Amino acid sequence: MNKDSNLMKFSLLSVSLILTSSTAISAAIPQMSETFSGYSLSSIELLTTIPSFMVMIFVLLSSFIARKIGQKQTIVIGLIITGVCGIMPAFVSSYELVLISRAGLGIGFGLMNSLAVSMISSFYSGNQRATLIGFQSAFQGLGGAFMTFLVGSLLVIGWQYSFLVYALAFPILLLFIMFVPKPESYGSVTGEEAPQAFKTNKAIIGYAIFLMVLAVLYNAVFVKLATLLTTNHLGSETSASTIFSILQLASMVTGFMFGIVQSKLRKFTLHTSLLLMAIGFFLIASISNMYVVAIGSILVGIAFSLFIPFLFNQVSILSPKNSATFNTSILLVGANIGSFVAPYGLLALSSIKTAEPLIAVFINGGILLFALAISGLFLVKKIKA
Repeated sequence: MNKDSNLMKFSLLSVSLILTSSTAISAAIPQMSETFSGYSLSSIELLTTIPSFMVMIFVLLSSFIARKIGQKQTIVIGLIITGVCGIMPAFVSSYELVLISRAGLGIGFGLMNSLAVSMISSFYSGNQRATLIGFQSAFQGLGGAFMTFLVGSLLVIGWQYSFLVYALAFPILLLFIMFVPKPESYGSVTGEEAPQAFKTNKAIIGYAIFLMVLAVLYNAVFVKLATLLTTNHLGSETSASTIFSILQLASMVTGFMFGIVQSKLRKFTLHTSLLLMAIGFFLIASISNMYVVAIGSILVGIAFSLFIPFLFNQVSILSPKNSATFNTSILLVGANIGSFVAPYGLLALSSIKTAEPLIAVFINGGILLFALAISGLFLVKKIKA
């Protein structure tokens, strides 16, 4: 199989279509609450969040498993677990079984998550690798948006049918088996066939901590926007939902364009994205009108879709020899921890009295982002591009 094959690229990227879909069934919570009336709302919401918890565990274990059985085989197992556990709630009526199946879904995602990025580095290098990592980010957004829409359509029939969206794992499995070779037998871009190493360095750890902070700030838009719009009489919850949809679309387009942007901005890609995100935060904090807030939110989405593939590309470059999968996992753990602690981080930002708490989150967040962008300019020589 020629590694320049478009079919191989699509099959490799298609794995990312389902990686961010754990919250796709959130819209089914009200119906599930009626079915499982003996359980608290927090117990029902746990069905949405437990996959993320399992991802945090298995995203690190995936490196060790891949070393034993191979990268391709690990993703194949992950897709099988995702497909089986994903659709299981459509056929069972027990809360406990649904909970177990959702935990299994997180295990499947965790096995694949870091490999979906690091396997790109096994086959491609340079600008082509940067472009495909940008595409990988875009495929995640595309898959999340599509599956969320599909869940909404299936809910008309009943909440259990909404879980059938995870059947998408099976055609992806077939594509992956047929058109993606084993990196171990195919040979990496360097032509070496060494097992995965479990080494890291200060740069990778620094990027993971950095991404954890950025994940906290990024979540401010999703956690606070609807409240900000309604509290200040700028719009409704529906307005916030519309803005989120446009944000996802803008993020997808940005992901597809990352290779072009990276080739132009190179070392300054990260700083540009931080400045864009800071501007977005300040526009949101201005609460001038709904359209200004919407533009600010979209800028935040665009910025996030620039620095995520940038950081993953840097990990591919800076990782110790044969340890890209392990170090990608470290970065993903940083992102998941940031998302998990976001409510507490945003509470800390709101406690700095630059404005009333809801607005202070975005003012203080914008100041922090601007400071990171400026201070980062003094470290740009250490960035490899």
